Amino acid sequence: MKIFHSRWFFLALRFFTLSVRFLFVALFFRYSEAEYGAFALVATAVTLGVYVLGLDFFHYANRELLKEESRMAHVLLHQFLFYLPVYVLFLPLFYLFFRFGFLDKHYLFRFYAVLIAEHLSFEVHRILFVLKRPLAANVNLFFRNGAWMLLAMVHFLWKHEIDVRSLLIYWLIGDILSFSVLGKQWKSFGRFSKAEAIRINRAWIRKGFRVSLPFFLATLSYKIIEFSDRYMIDWYWDKKQVGIYAFFSGMSVLVNTVVYTAVISLMFPTLLQLLMKRNPDFFAYFKQFKRKVFWWTVISATAVLVMMPFVLILLGKREHLHYYSVFVILTLANVFLNLSLIGHYVLYGYHGERWIFGITFSAAILNVVMNFFLIPGYGIKGAAISTFMAFLAIWLFKRLKAKQYLVRFKSQAK
Repeated sequence: MKIFHSRWFFLALRFFTLSVRFLFVALFFRYSEAEYGAFALVATAVTLGVYVLGLDFFHYANRELLKEESRMAHVLLHQFLFYLPVYVLFLPLFYLFFRFGFLDKHYLFRFYAVLIAEHLSFEVHRILFVLKRPLAANVNLFFRNGAWMLLAMVHFLWKHEIDVRSLLIYWLIGDILSFSVLGKQWKSFGRFSKAEAIRINRAWIRKGFRVSLPFFLATLSYKIIEFSDRYMIDWYWDKKQVGIYAFFSGMSVLVNTVVYTAVISLMFPTLLQLLMKRNPDFFAYFKQFKRKVFWWTVISATAVLVMMPFVLILLGKREHLHYYSVFVILTLANVFLNLSLIGHYVLYGYHGERWIFGITFSAAILNVVMNFFLIPGYGIKGAAISTFMAFLAIWLFKRLKAKQYLVRFKSQAK
């Protein structure tokens, strides 16, 4: 049916998923800040793990898919072959989260099961996204980020209790269900012969690793900015403070999620194709892209800032209103993160991964240093300030570098 392939259906499904996530966070936070803080540390470890296991190899694979879709089966086969040795090398490292007491050993095996399933589901979503399969990509995202939270909320309303171990089971169920979208998509990925499967192109994989490494280091630097403060708050303060900070951080990230849903997920594939082909139509499309990113960011930031006091009152957490300044700082940080994406995608299209890494890595160092100085004395407000300064620096330097590339493109177009 046409309705299921319309832009408005995709947006409705995305925003429904977003609403479910919001209700889940609100309900869990109301139940217990400390328990929510413990789950936030687990979720953070899983998120970091997904990026470490992927090593951002998809950046290289996606470019190859866009260049020649006829080689789709070959690219996908080698992409997933790449992950096998990565699993062997890096999965044992995540035991350190349990060894140093950040995570409870009682859910060690559930953590590993969710980590692997989440990574594979995430890679499936990326593939569907770049191949312009928006319906399948959005359904995958709903199961991975929404459906299991609905199950968890039903569990809570039925038993009036919830814990991290139960949440990990529901999360795993959501990830497994997310693979169901591959049913109708599998044939469109093409076929490869047995001879092709045996004849592994190791040179292609090595090149992909070299190309993806700067992207991975940049992503890791960004995740350090986004998440390292939670473990430092846990170290210097306690899990209740982690829960409060994770709640405000999660709510402020809605600004990014809205822009990704309404703009980037719909415009990025075309934007990248135009830029990679050096098509002069890129400039008109890019202008539209910038305008939409800006206004959706302003609207969503204003909305969450106005709503937050009412949300806290409705949740019975009026005592946390004195942390409202923390939420304001985190929201402004995410505003600049959104604006930095405008320059980011220009650098990405121009193969400027080394600049992306250099800028993000420098910002991560700034963030960690500021966290060490500010969190012990100022708590979660210090963490928020550190995040704001890091994202501000990323926006400024990506904007400056992207301008240089665009000036060169315009001169060549003439």
